[in-house]
Amino acid sequence: MDFFKESLEGYSDAQIGAVVRDVQRDGAAVLERLFAVRPLRQEPEGADVGVPPGFDAATLRLTGKLAGLPPYRGTLRHPGWEATRVELPVWTGSPAAARVIAPAEVEIR
Repeated sequence: MDFFKESLEGYSDAQIGAVVRDVQRDGAAVLERLFAVRPLRQEPEGADVGVPPGFDAATLRLTGKLAGLPPYRGTLRHPGWEATRVELPVWTGSPAAARVIAPAEVEIR
């Protein structure tokens, strides 16, 4: 959270890049642990794909020169992502603490 809320004006691109590498690695691990994210489509980007009549608009975003009704043919530009599971932890804390993103830190002297 500190990374996202802090101004990056005083840091070099190299310093930011070093942090982003850790954020990307740790974020990917969390997504895998909680959601087991997988590509929605198995074809490689750039593949010729068909769009059948009655396709689910939640799974395909169509761009380009749309005319008429499906079926369509097009080029896969991105395979999409889906969660193959959702395993969120059960909250066991107080109602007030449920909104805390990161606790305040106090070093005792």
